[in-house]
Amino acid sequence: MQPYNGVIQRYEQVRVDTGWVKLEENGKVLLDQRIKTDPEEFWNHYQNETLPKMFHFVMAQSKGDLRREFAPPFDTLRIDIHMSEPDYSLDLDKERISSLEALQEDTFYSTENFVNMMGNLESGRAISYVGRIIPVVHGSEDGQDGHVHIEFYGKPAANPLVRLSWTDAKGNRQERERNLPVITGDMQPRLIQARVKAGEQGVESLTWLMPADYNQDRYEDWLKVEGQEQVDRTLFVIERARGQLHWLEQMHSAGIYRDDVAYPHLERMAIEFELPLALTAKVGSAPQRVYASWPVSPPATPRPMIADYAPKTTRTPIVQWDEPIGPDENAAVLARLATYPGVIGYWMGRSYLGQNLWAADVMLPSPAVLRSRAKEGTLKAAVVYSGRQHANEVSSTSHILKLGEQLVTDPETRAMLKQVNVVLHPITNTDGAQLSMDLAGMTPDNILHPGYHGALAADVANGQGETDPVYPESRTRRQLIEEWLPDAFLNPHGYPSHEWVQPFSEYTGWVQTREQANPGRAWWIPRGWFTSLNYLRDPEHPYSMKTAYALQDRIVQAERGVPGLLPLEERMNARYERFGQRWQPRNMYQPVVDGIRIYMSLKGNPARPAAGQAGSQVQAAGGGGGISPDITWDSGYTEAPMKPRTAII
Repeated sequence: MQPYNGVIQRYEQVRVDTGWVKLEENGKVLLDQRIKTDPEEFWNHYQNETLPKMFHFVMAQSKGDLRREFAPPFDTLRIDIHMSEPDYSLDLDKERISSLEALQEDTFYSTENFVNMMGNLESGRAISYVGRIIPVVHGSEDGQDGHVHIEFYGKPAANPLVRLSWTDAKGNRQERERNLPVITGDMQPRLIQARVKAGEQGVESLTWLMPADYNQDRYEDWLKVEGQEQVDRTLFVIERARGQLHWLEQMHSAGIYRDDVAYPHLERMAIEFELPLALTAKVGSAPQRVYASWPVSPPATPRPMIADYAPKTTRTPIVQWDEPIGPDENAAVLARLATYPGVIGYWMGRSYLGQNLWAADVMLPSPAVLRSRAKEGTLKAAVVYSGRQHANEVSSTSHILKLGEQLVTDPETRAMLKQVNVVLHPITNTDGAQLSMDLAGMTPDNILHPGYHGALAADVANGQGETDPVYPESRTRRQLIEEWLPDAFLNPHGYPSHEWVQPFSEYTGWVQTREQANPGRAWWIPRGWFTSLNYLRDPEHPYSMKTAYALQDRIVQAERGVPGLLPLEERMNARYERFGQRWQPRNMYQPVVDGIRIYMSLKGNPARPAAGQAGSQVQAAGGGGGISPDITWDSGYTEAPMKPRTAII
């Protein structure tokens, strides 16, 4: 037994396998001694030296005041592992023995959990965006000594701030520092005016309305009345905002940050700052407004277009089925699909690390130059396929792109476009997808969970209901949902097709927290191709349950007709029952319907408010935030057992 974590040792104790040697001669014990394995030696160093150093650095930099709002608490932790350890296939489906893969999994998840624990301990709340955690595990180097190289990169400061240092005329050293915390309150600007000129391309100006607290900045005087924390966090001052706009203009003129707050086809931007009513003003009178404007520069980097990605091949089939599809190949396939009539590929922005984000609408062709999605959604049903939320689950991208190929090349499938418009969003998490592709180049058979989440080890679905999420990619699903108001939203996933363990977390899988150890263990053993459906059970949605069960019947019928799928389901379900469900029935369920595993609530879910009021009935299931049950009849996800190198359909 040893502590689960070397810094917070009272959190939990775990039993860890070790090495041993016992020698006897004629019944006499000559040697009976524990021999630490190479993974143990590394783990002891990692838990008792590396993580404590990280902890002390982060806490010292934050001056003992760790704030969740300033996440991530560090930049990058990279661990490069070379060892001679068992690493081979069992020739039983995709099952493997790999101490190295298990070490990669444990290092990633236990470190993520450690930062969450640190947040709970020091600030009372877990830290979701923990930082970049990249354990790189190489294939077994048989017979060679193990060696591990660890690199830790902090941040320049614990939180955003401005620090000025100078020497005055008397030779005295001067320094001023101002923290820049998140300002609380209603800070969302509202568009109140757009000016255009006849015959001109683009927009002359946009004017926004934004509430403010004070016109003049009297910072030093305010500090005599209230604490600095309260002043910094609650007061929005027009004079300060004008200064920020001035320096933004100056930086653009100097060629700095040319892609930030820079828009094509727009000449000027303006803000009307609205002040609170003065004490002497009549109730109901108009509040004072202060006007500020600035010229808008076009971005230095032009907006990418799908046509920029010339299709790399004219082969048929369009979508290859042998290797995982990375961000570049995904864009190239969408570019190829966009050459077909009715397919519109478009850019949705850039990810946290700057990867381009793409989607495509697949419809029947139209003579119109511009097409109204509101009109298209009124005349036909719409379905959004948004995949690769968990970016090591490579099969979802392959499935979505293969559907796109069938919609443009197969007459029978294309005929469905007479009834439905299809939106393809093959990769939601492009940063994780690129990391997964890079790691797969070294260990293609590993699960590769370091690429599961986004760049900062938080799920990209975390902020999909926020206006300005930490990950820019988090908003893409919400944009597609609000634009199309789809009748169905589908979130294809994949998951490991072999046993998944963490040797230093009590030999289980997906230990993210102590509280979720048992539910996480449900993912330890593969359980076939399965689907999750949900429905509402309330008087206002009488058809929701009927629709869900009708979908269940169709899914079962379709999957039973796929060659080779039923034997796979039978093998995996039997294995799941034998080694998992019979021992831990409270967490490892067997909802098998006519041989096909489908997870559905026995009672259904209570209705929740529509879009814009409170998220979605499928948020927890990895669906899209803001889906209204009155609009979207089906919102669910599939899980395909997959080997990272090969997508399985």
